[in-house]
Amino acid sequence: MMRKIIVTPTTMYMLPPNIETSNRVIRYFKDKKDNFLRVHFSDEGSNKIGASSGDVNENHSLALYNRIFHTLNDGIKIGDTHYEFLAFSSSQLRDHSCWFFASTKDLTADDIRNWMGNFTDKTVAKYAARMGQCFSSTRAIQRLPVHDIEEIPDIERNGYVFSDGIGKISHLLARKIASKLELKYIPSAFQFRMAGYKGMLCQDSSLQGNQVKVRNSQRKFYSTHNELEVIRCSAYIPSYLNRQAITLLSSLGIPDKIFIHMKDEQVDQLNKILENESTAINVLQHNIDEYGTSKSLAEYVKAGFLQKNDPYLINLISLFRITMLRDIKKKAKIRVNKGAFLLGVLDETKSLKENEVYCCISDPCNPSNSKWITGTCIVYRNPCFHPGDVRIVKAVKYDALKDLVDVLVFPQVGERDIPNQCSGGDLDGDDFTIIYDENLIPEQIEEPMNYNAQKPPIVEKVTMDDIKKFFVNYVFSDQLGRIANAHLARADRNPEGAKHESCIKLAHLHSDAVDFPKTGIPARFPLNLRVKEFPDFMEKPDKAVYQSKKVLGILYRSIKEEDYKPYVDSNFDKRLYVEGYVKYLEEARMLKNSYDRDVKALMNQFGIMTEFEVTSGYIINTHPIDKKKPRDVVKCVMDAMIPIKKHYRKLFDSEFYYYNGSTIITMEASIQ
Repeated sequence: MMRKIIVTPTTMYMLPPNIETSNRVIRYFKDKKDNFLRVHFSDEGSNKIGASSGDVNENHSLALYNRIFHTLNDGIKIGDTHYEFLAFSSSQLRDHSCWFFASTKDLTADDIRNWMGNFTDKTVAKYAARMGQCFSSTRAIQRLPVHDIEEIPDIERNGYVFSDGIGKISHLLARKIASKLELKYIPSAFQFRMAGYKGMLCQDSSLQGNQVKVRNSQRKFYSTHNELEVIRCSAYIPSYLNRQAITLLSSLGIPDKIFIHMKDEQVDQLNKILENESTAINVLQHNIDEYGTSKSLAEYVKAGFLQKNDPYLINLISLFRITMLRDIKKKAKIRVNKGAFLLGVLDETKSLKENEVYCCISDPCNPSNSKWITGTCIVYRNPCFHPGDVRIVKAVKYDALKDLVDVLVFPQVGERDIPNQCSGGDLDGDDFTIIYDENLIPEQIEEPMNYNAQKPPIVEKVTMDDIKKFFVNYVFSDQLGRIANAHLARADRNPEGAKHESCIKLAHLHSDAVDFPKTGIPARFPLNLRVKEFPDFMEKPDKAVYQSKKVLGILYRSIKEEDYKPYVDSNFDKRLYVEGYVKYLEEARMLKNSYDRDVKALMNQFGIMTEFEVTSGYIINTHPIDKKKPRDVVKCVMDAMIPIKKHYRKLFDSEFYYYNGSTIITMEASIQ
């Protein structure tokens, strides 16, 4: 449970402690975890402050700037405890948040930073990012001895690093990770942190024991903390179009009727989801989420609970349907049946030729079955703003790569690596969309943009004052959101779409804004590229609005928003009764009351109205305080809800199962 406060220009809000995935620093100093404080800066309306929030009064902006800088400089006092600035991760910087720490006699913020590693960067932004690496949300796996870690050279050509961010891991260690994380499969790749290394590790059958091979491009600073930590694992995720992708594909000649037809098919299936079991199973299995909720719902349908009108299942499926329809309307999130959203990795076997990719994906209806994608495909990476961000590739099948599943494998040959052509991506944990639907493959594509970051300013020695000033400058100079909105609006207004000169300039500006956290150089957003009038689908009621005539406007207006009305009919399925259950009722009620308290506390923290929303992640509305993007709210909620579920399941099952130190077995088996 971590403490958190929100600092506004005039006050502070203290939020209840919440459960979240741990990080390297918190784990090591766990006996001092109550001394850590997460601090978030916002305006009085809990909105994001700074350039991306819109035009602000100069005097008001100066007051906000001073408020944040003084808070970072002077610290925060709560009661008798004084908290001082510690550091921030890259995601916290984007969210205008950071870590504070209340020093004790034997441990100070400086002591923690010294323990974290040896940071030698002379670029302030990079120095801050290196420190932030230690605060990435990770799961600790095991400490690796030095002889199991080997650094190998990068693969470079024409100034491009084809292996940027990718290393290798043995099959045995991959199995151990899967066991530690209680996965039902062994992932092909992992996004990780270890010592000063970061990026991806992909399985390599030639590695023995607990071997890991990392590259120079993955080493960001020196540290002796050789514990392998995992952020996430490779897995099959369905592919969806969004506004950016549709804007680019439309500009490249894909007809509007293709997107409209895809939307109509998806809406038709969603409208039948409560009427037909086979439709429900098909839709739920083909729209799996990272928390496994839709997969579980599909299993409940197979077990006959939809046929029995089970109220719990009906409510969850109703929420699933409403959130899917809302995402189609507000994000143009349209499912692509012939596609996948996967982590990118490198072909270490040298099998792939230039412009070839390898992709083998799990069958969402039967994960033990696999499907090889072959033929002409498109590949892109979000965010995508330049027409050249969409690449046409050839998917091929090679036996040497057959062990790699649910990852997108890129070649190590060619003039320029494919990930870099896709919005300046790399292989340190970037996701890529691959689509093999011929209706979505343009006849011609544009040349990729040249993504060269500006050279950052150098200082003789980075100080904590430099880090604090950079944080405040980022808050007030970040133009990322405004540039993205201007691009979307201008592409909608101009017949050329994303190919229009102004959109090309905005694509370059957006690249500069993306690099701001690494270079420390803000993107300069000129007045002539700013927008005063927005299309209706962008939902900007405080601005001048017009009705969009392009496909995004058509998609937006075709969906009617629906309110969620909980299904309250009591229709208990008698199959759930088990003979002799009465003697367990009192204990079950006690556990249920405790569970209800924990769930209610989580609901109150985020302002979630129903238990169905908080347990599924299909959240309709949240509290106005600490405003976050919907996907960020879902992550926070599920990061807290999943441990609650596991805790009470263990308590509930403890009478029937016994944990022997490595596996859970029945009590009968343990007695035998």
